Amino acid sequence: MPINIKPVVGPGLAGCCTVFSILGIVILLALGSFFGRHVEGLTGSTKDPKDPDHVAKMCYAAAIIYGAFIVFCGLQMAVHRRYPRGVQL
Repeated sequence: MPINIKPVVGPGLAGCCTVFSILGIVILLALGSFFGRHVEGLTGSTKDPKDPDHVAKMCYAAAIIYGAFIVFCGLQMAVHRRYPRGVQL
């Protein structure tokens, strides 16, 4: 019995979301790593966060959320590939 799955977002939006999510993960992992190592450029000023380890954990948590977006949008792109162009869903 085939499952009738309809896409939630368009193929362009799914592709754009995937690309931006990958970039977001890279940036957030880098920032989390820098805050976790207490890099002076990010933690040396009086206006910077008092607990850089907590900021690093939040960056990693946000990267996980972006990972969920990659999974969702990747599945949406797979659903779009299943149907030929112009088919009414």
